[in-house]
Amino acid sequence: MRFAKSRDVLRLTGLTSDQLREWTVRRALIVPDVPAQKRGSEAQFSWQTVLLLRLAVVLRSRFHVELQAHRDLLAAVRNYLDGRSFPSLWGSTLAVSDDGRCQLLGPSELAPLELDLILLRLDPHLQALSEGFEQVAPNDQLPLFPAISVSHIAQRRHATISKGAAP
Repeated sequence: MRFAKSRDVLRLTGLTSDQLREWTVRRALIVPDVPAQKRGSEAQFSWQTVLLLRLAVVLRSRFHVELQAHRDLLAAVRNYLDGRSFPSLWGSTLAVSDDGRCQLLGPSELAPLELDLILLRLDPHLQALSEGFEQVAPNDQLPLFPAISVSHIAQRRHATISKGAAP
């Protein structure tokens, strides 16, 4: 997993260094994935945590939500994002209810009318993250996959079939 350092998170979220420190260290509203180890080192954040920070900025600045009072909601959203792939979130809207529950709505899904919800479109945030996170070049990923010749695979498959046919 790739992590963004604090200075990158400032750029991606629009927070000041004091705000980021306040939210992640002093109040511990949204904790870094890898806390700073010592003075002068930087905390590191996964894309899910940076996305959550961006959503928290929207909640605070546009909806005037007091984040301290909704610490459990922020933790619920963070847990909800765990295990989800970045591409699967495109076109989705995060629906946050007043009781701290959240759900993802697909592009054609409507929000439940019986609930009071705040709807947060994810695409602008995902776009910012996809442009802001350092991308891995495809060739840099090649060492992750063993090189196997196609003829070697065909020989192995033939040998396996032959063994299965023997009595």
